[in-house]
Amino acid sequence: FFFNDTATTEIYTEQIVGSVRCVQETDIKVDYYLHTPTVFLVPWYNDKMEPILQEKQVNLRFKYTLREVKGKERIAVFENLDTNTLHEEHFDLLHAVPPMYTPEPIRKSPLVDQNGYVQVDQGTLQSQKYPNVWALGDCCNVPTSKTAAAIFSQTPVLVKHLVDVENKQKMSDLRYDGYTSCPLFTGDHKLLLCEFLYGGKVDETFVIGQGKPRRIFYWMKRYFFAFAYFQLMPRGLWFGRKGLIN
Repeated sequence: FFFNDTATTEIYTEQIVGSVRCVQETDIKVDYYLHTPTVFLVPWYNDKMEPILQEKQVNLRFKYTLREVKGKERIAVFENLDTNTLHEEHFDLLHAVPPMYTPEPIRKSPLVDQNGYVQVDQGTLQSQKYPNVWALGDCCNVPTSKTAAAIFSQTPVLVKHLVDVENKQKMSDLRYDGYTSCPLFTGDHKLLLCEFLYGGKVDETFVIGQGKPRRIFYWMKRYFFAFAYFQLMPRGLWFGRKGLIN
């Protein structure tokens, strides 16, 4: 990352997954370009995040996508998705998230939908094309955020149905409800812990209000979630907010 010696440093971010963390000095200008019409697609959490970004003087640019980066000139070329027009912006630091795809063997297989993701039943996670195929996580087309929390919740459902089919039993009524969680860092060791189901239905775990950033969620994310992710989940002992599994 490079900052030049000009009076104003311009930082452009393009569809960051997670959060925008910026410095409060007045000589730093931050623009956040998103291809979506809102910061967060769940209205409840979007209404919490937008004022935070505005307070931090982050300029929100909705419905744009990055088309080109002219590295030597330090220019980013964005397309307005409403007008299909291009415009250029000079930057000192650019944070861009590339398009996400499934691995090529999956993307070019007959398993997928028109977007290249394995087409599954949203509840059972069974392929809608091949009954002996199951998928979860980033490669399947369930309409929810692709997070570790989502995979943790999907795993018991998929395993249960796999075992039922292997034992030639009727599949249980267990269904994945779209649960996922997005921890959004907001600065000052605080975090907005977003939890929701299919359709953006808010489904929070804790009795304390999750509609505001809290330090306790920051420390949970930094230490406990990391421990569960690396030490418990690989051993089959942790499945998200359902906790420890015997």
